[in-house]
Amino acid sequence: MTTARAERAADRAWPLLAVLGAGLFLVAVDATVLHVALPDLVRQLRPVAAAQVWIVAIYPLTAAPLLLPFGTLGDRYGRRRILVGGYVVFGVASLGCAFAPNVPVLLGFRALLGCGGAMIMPVTMSLLRELFPEQRHRRTAIAVCSGIAGTGSVFGPILGGVVVETWGWRATFLLNPPVILAAVVLALRWLPRNPPGRRPWDALSAGLAAGGVLGIAFAVGQPGSWVVALVTGVAGCVLIGLFLRRQRRTDVPLLDLSLFRLPGVRAAVGGVLLVMSTLVGLGLLFAQYLQVVLGLSPTAAAGRLLLVLGASAVGSVVTPGLLGRFGNARVRTAGFAVAAVSLLVPAAGPAALTSPVLLGCGLAGLGLGMALALTSSTDTLLSATPADRAGGAAAVEKTGYELGAGFGTTLFGSLAAAVYAAHLAVPAGVAEPARRLALSGPAQAETAVSGLSPRLADELLEATRAACTTGLQVSAGVACGLFILATLASSRVSR
Repeated sequence: MTTARAERAADRAWPLLAVLGAGLFLVAVDATVLHVALPDLVRQLRPVAAAQVWIVAIYPLTAAPLLLPFGTLGDRYGRRRILVGGYVVFGVASLGCAFAPNVPVLLGFRALLGCGGAMIMPVTMSLLRELFPEQRHRRTAIAVCSGIAGTGSVFGPILGGVVVETWGWRATFLLNPPVILAAVVLALRWLPRNPPGRRPWDALSAGLAAGGVLGIAFAVGQPGSWVVALVTGVAGCVLIGLFLRRQRRTDVPLLDLSLFRLPGVRAAVGGVLLVMSTLVGLGLLFAQYLQVVLGLSPTAAAGRLLLVLGASAVGSVVTPGLLGRFGNARVRTAGFAVAAVSLLVPAAGPAALTSPVLLGCGLAGLGLGMALALTSSTDTLLSATPADRAGGAAAVEKTGYELGAGFGTTLFGSLAAAVYAAHLAVPAGVAEPARRLALSGPAQAETAVSGLSPRLADELLEATRAACTTGLQVSAGVACGLFILATLASSRVSR
């Protein structure tokens, strides 16, 4: 394509990027928006403890296994058709969640919401390959969408807190339909029809992939019985093995495995997993720290976390130029290094965490490093495949996104909870029921002090803040170590 034609195509596509980005942001936000809204939901619907876990978890557990089937369906039957269908499903499911009269109905519509998200995410990213055929423009579009997807997961809990504080938990779902309705109208008006692909769609391969990813997602996303996690994880690996075996033997594979033999692709998938694990896992811990330890309101906490969003936006602007000058591998390595240095701030402990300047620099650096690493990884995957098979590559990237989010929540959430419980010094004189409640988490500790004397309440809250800070400090230290290892490994690959 000539330069002039590429510029004209990009000019037509930029307005549509805003539509695609809005849908992608809602999908990312809904993965974590209920983390803060859950207490208000529990007071109204009164779900049992197991149901509370499923209300949050059923969304990513439904989305993750359907990403590859829907991504490749878009390649075969038309991406506009799948995307608009996903918008409709997502909007209907949002209304269903908002007006759900009981827990079973809410669970059903949350699962349908995950289905809609699985239709939207891979098709949105693969459309970038089609709408922006010129690499320079495509890298800018990828940077924008990667930043939106990454920061949406971090911003979800804070947005949920702000909305719940004003209108209640049902309003977290009522934000979606107006945006989705506008996205449907504009997508039908602006998005070009692409002809159906000629490659057949292998339903058996899609089923094997979905079952395998579901088993693995359930294993890494549920901090429950290790026996159940082991069984589901092994079953998922077996199904993935059968899927890979079928892809090697069939003439027209659902996913071209030669993709993973291309330079940098495996490192890119690992980069997506690491970035999303840290963004979601530590994002929830930072949201908790800002509100429980620093005593900020959800709105004020959202203002602090906007530093991540702002730095990510800056990264979205500068990354395309860096990719053109230095290449994907070097930019990804630089992103890992910036994230590792930024994580030294929360890993340093209370002195750094209580300093607005130091904490702000750490959050901004983390957002910038994540944007560099995530954008370069996504560009590697999407650029490695022809346009007619971009849906499979986008689905691989988004599967890493969902698995990384689930793994990050489990890893860093469990680690922070264990450190918190081990370091919580419950004052003498606190009754056993209140002690057990305080040990279960910082938010529960605020409830546990209701029946205590003012002195004991103050002592318990001070101990809670100290233990919560230690949990965040240790988790940030572990994440910093992982990014240092990723930097070293990525630098070897780039050489």
